Amino acid sequence: MTAITPPPSGSVDSSAKKKGGPTTTSHVHSPAPFYRQPLFLLKIGVYVSTGILQPVIIDTLRMRSCLGRKSLLLPTLAKTTGMALVGILSTKADRSTLRHLLRGSNDFRHSLLLAACVDLVSGMLLTGGILITGSSIFVVLYNSCPAWTAILSKYFLGRALTSKQSIGVLIVVLGLICNVFGTTEQLSGRGKGQQHLLAVVFGSGIVLLGCILHSAFFVLSDRSLRGHAKGSECHGTFKGGSDNAAVISPPLWSSCLGSMEAAVMAAYILTSVGAKGFQDAGENSDVCPAPEFVKGFSFMLMVDAFHSAAFFLMLKQIGAVGSALLKGA
Repeated sequence: MTAITPPPSGSVDSSAKKKGGPTTTSHVHSPAPFYRQPLFLLKIGVYVSTGILQPVIIDTLRMRSCLGRKSLLLPTLAKTTGMALVGILSTKADRSTLRHLLRGSNDFRHSLLLAACVDLVSGMLLTGGILITGSSIFVVLYNSCPAWTAILSKYFLGRALTSKQSIGVLIVVLGLICNVFGTTEQLSGRGKGQQHLLAVVFGSGIVLLGCILHSAFFVLSDRSLRGHAKGSECHGTFKGGSDNAAVISPPLWSSCLGSMEAAVMAAYILTSVGAKGFQDAGENSDVCPAPEFVKGFSFMLMVDAFHSAAFFLMLKQIGAVGSALLKGA
C-alpha cells in the first residue's frame, strides 16, 4: 500500500482542479498587525510611563534641594548615560556587526557622529528656548516636530507623503506662523516692551531650530536602524553601499550615541560646574543629603535607560514619523 502524502499547507488539490471539482485550500492565519502585538503594547506602556516619571523625578529632586540652578545639567547626563546602558540588551551578533561597521564604513562613523552632535545641539536649543519663550509658546512650537520629521523623511529617506500628510504639514506650518504673529500682538496689547517682544521672537526661532534638529535626529536614527525605502531616490544614501548597508540594532545605536553624549556632558559638568561647586551662590541651607541625591539620581538613571530602550525599539518598528507623533502626543 502506497502512502499518500498530503498537499502542503495552502496548496490547491490539483486533481480536483483538473476534474472541474471544488478546490480545497488550507487557511493560514496571518500574524496580527504589530500595533496589536503584546510586545509592542508593552513598549508603548514602558515609553509612556517612563516619560511621565522623568519630569516627576526632576521636580521631586528640585523640591528637596538636590537640583539647583547649577546642577540642572545632571538630568541630561542621566539621560545620556541611560542611553549608553541600553547596550546591555544587544546580542553577540549585533556587537560583531557594529565592530565591522566601525572599522570598515566611514559613512557609518560620520552618521553616528552627526546624530550625536545633532541630538546634543537640539537638546541645548530646546532647553534654552523654553527659558526664553515660556512653556505655553514652547509646547505649541514643539508640536511641530512631526511635520518637520515628515518633510525630512521624504527628502532623506525617500518615504513619500500622502496627500493628507502633505495637507497636515501645510496646516501646521501656517498655524506656527499665525501663533508667532498672534503672540507678538498679544504681548504688544499687554504693554510689553520692544525688547521683550524681540526676546520672545528670538526664543521662538531658537525653539523652531531645535525642533528641526530634533526631527533630523529622528530621521538619522531611522536611516541607521531601518535603512531607506526600497527603490526610492533620496539625497542621504550612504556612499559605496546599498540602502541598508549601515543598519544597526536599536540597543547598540542608543548605546553608541549615549556613550559619546555622556562623555561630552560629563566633561562639561566637571570642568565648568563641578570645579566651582554645585551649590548655588548664597544658598547655605537645605543642602541635599548625599545618600538621598545618589538614590534619586540612580532611580532617574534607571528610568532614563528604560525610556531610551523603549524609544529606539519603537523607532525601529514604526519609523521616524510614527515615533515623532507618539512623542508629541
